[in-house]
Amino acid sequence: MSLAKTRVTDDIARVGLNYGFWNTPAVAPAPVDPSAAAWRWTGFYLGINGGYGTGNTTFQQYNFIDPAVLPPGPGITNNVSSFAPQKLGPRGGLVGGQGGFNWQIEHVVVGVEGDAQWTNQDDVGCGQACISGDREAQQLNWFATARARLGWANDGYLLYVTGGGAWGEIEQTSTMVSSDVFTLHSKQTRSGWVGGGGIEARLVGNWTVKAEYLHIDLGSTTNSLAVADIFYNSFSVKSSFRDDIFRAGLNYKLGAN
Repeated sequence: MSLAKTRVTDDIARVGLNYGFWNTPAVAPAPVDPSAAAWRWTGFYLGINGGYGTGNTTFQQYNFIDPAVLPPGPGITNNVSSFAPQKLGPRGGLVGGQGGFNWQIEHVVVGVEGDAQWTNQDDVGCGQACISGDREAQQLNWFATARARLGWANDGYLLYVTGGGAWGEIEQTSTMVSSDVFTLHSKQTRSGWVGGGGIEARLVGNWTVKAEYLHIDLGSTTNSLAVADIFYNSFSVKSSFRDDIFRAGLNYKLGAN
């Protein structure tokens, strides 16, 4: 019997012909909307908006002691009894309107805008001593802003930042319980500043839609009430108000594009 061991190698060179059974036509690029390409933000506009606000209020209640009735004791400084600052969070919906003017230079848009809002943001919390019935209530009835806007526009979209002045009516009710129940009520218009940003987009025709965030700071104030109490001769409250606004709006640009 004999055995043979072999190894086979080969070199191939060939040509071929193929046939495609399915022929998918090339997809044409989407047509450019001439009106969108020609859209510019320059011009006056008016609109409406709605949203939600959440406040952040710091307050501190003070009971002023009459030294002739009750000499100040240890730990009482300047004849004032007070507790650490406390917080309220007025929350609620809002609705209003706005108007302004934009000026577009290439992709840059500068403008001014004013708005006025009704809101029902309110909150109630404990005052100096919850167990005795001390209370603090605060409500934002309305606010308005006047702002500058600076943005970047492209393909009917506008990204912008904004800032300026703010005004709002704060209604506040403070209750102190001692030898009697004493209530300090105030309603006043405060001023401050506002800053934020948002995005706006062309919807159809001269209509645009926007989503916006604003932070409002209306500063701080102190209100006082003289009281006929066996321990105290005055009740005072120092408070501040800050608010975060989230809203959506619909604008109409006046005149031709």
